[in-house]
Amino acid sequence: MQDEKINRCGVFPSTFFRSLVFFSLIAVLLLPLYTIFYLSPSFVDFIIKSHKELAVDVAVHMESHLIPDETKNLTHDILTPIVLRRISTTADDFNLLKVRIMFPDGEIFFSSLPDEVGDFVEFGEFKQTVSSGKPMVQMIKKGEKSSEGRKMPGDVVETYVPILREGKTIGVFEIYYDVTRKKEELNSLLRNLYLTLFPIAVVLFCAVILSCRRANKNIAGRVAAEKELMQQREELKEKNDELIEVVAVCRERQKRLEEAQQAHQEAQDQIKREMHKREKMRIDLLRHMVRAQEEERARIARELHDETAQTLTAASLNFATLKNLLAASPEMAELVGNLQFLCKQMHNDLYRMVHDLRPAQLDDLGLVPALRYLADEGQKATGLKVRLTISGSQKKIEPFIETIIYRFVQEGLTNVTRYAGTDQAYVSLMYDENQVVARVEDHGKGFDPEQQQSGGGWGLVGISERAQSLKGTFRIVSAPGKGTMIEIVIPLEIASCPLNGLAAI
Repeated sequence: MQDEKINRCGVFPSTFFRSLVFFSLIAVLLLPLYTIFYLSPSFVDFIIKSHKELAVDVAVHMESHLIPDETKNLTHDILTPIVLRRISTTADDFNLLKVRIMFPDGEIFFSSLPDEVGDFVEFGEFKQTVSSGKPMVQMIKKGEKSSEGRKMPGDVVETYVPILREGKTIGVFEIYYDVTRKKEELNSLLRNLYLTLFPIAVVLFCAVILSCRRANKNIAGRVAAEKELMQQREELKEKNDELIEVVAVCRERQKRLEEAQQAHQEAQDQIKREMHKREKMRIDLLRHMVRAQEEERARIARELHDETAQTLTAASLNFATLKNLLAASPEMAELVGNLQFLCKQMHNDLYRMVHDLRPAQLDDLGLVPALRYLADEGQKATGLKVRLTISGSQKKIEPFIETIIYRFVQEGLTNVTRYAGTDQAYVSLMYDENQVVARVEDHGKGFDPEQQQSGGGWGLVGISERAQSLKGTFRIVSAPGKGTMIEIVIPLEIASCPLNGLAAI
């Protein structure tokens, strides 16, 4: 199809260009005809019309000299020498070839040719002017005869202008204009115009042909370019089809990958939920274990206090009675006294054990008094000087949480006594707006927390797990030779709210 278009690209490649050349040729051929048959007659009509209007103006001017008084009629006695001189001057001023004044009956009243005075005219233009009261004009070419049968020496415009009084014609002006020179100037102007426009039209025609030939080359190049573009389009279409297949494969793989990712994400979410569930179960189990431990400690403390301590008291009383009965035997009395002393010592040790298992101050008075008692007893029992600091606004917290904090301080002081190698410890309890912070410090030997291992039982690992069970944090800051600081932080929303299943012990 593109090859056929290229073969059809001749001199004029399209209907538009052929039409353009055809109309250009018609314009070149019609230009002289237009000049001869339309433009020239139009100019002649313009000359006739302009001289008609000029003749009316001249007739009005002459009438004002002939009959200055509009009440008078046209008579022979108005042709005074002054009037004749004015008419002659007007004819010279307006370059009139001939002027005649006639009565309505056709008698020549005045003529620039004296031998015509007194003659009568009867031709149709004159009669039509008299009857209609309107000016009449005609063109008499050079060599043609006028209405009177005279051959004109040149191109003449003959004009009849009526003289009116109250709508009635009382006379007629006949004015001849010699327009030979003007017509020759007009013909010369038309010849120059033709000689100017015709080469321009020819040049334009040639320019159109050259433009069409150039357009022909451009169209041929464009058709060739379109052919190349069509080939490239086919190649691109093939590559696009291949690309579409690749995209379809990629989309399928992407879909499978998204499905795999979604399944993996769902599995991860399931694992997270399971881990969260297990962690919750672990924390709940830890809480129940702590609760069970504290309950067991309280039960043992009660049994030791209610049973074993009473038994030791009774034994001590019995040994005192026996000692009094054996006063006659000093050796036996001394032996019974030693047994009584051992009973009292066992009673004191049992009391301290009961207090360690479950301090009564914690249940009866609360956390702060229990910590003060713990500091005083530590000083008495081990010689450890404990400095207790309470800061912040004290708040009522759950007994279980108070037990956790008390055990943390108790374990911290025990570690100071056993491992720190110092007789000074610092305990602080801080009530902040959103949390409770308990801290135990010493300036002893210190240790490397990375190498610290759990010793079982309560220990530092137990403290950390109990802090986690309350959504709190446990922190150790220590280094060899720089002392040790342990800290537990419990949020107030945990510490201030009842815990299910963890009632006061």
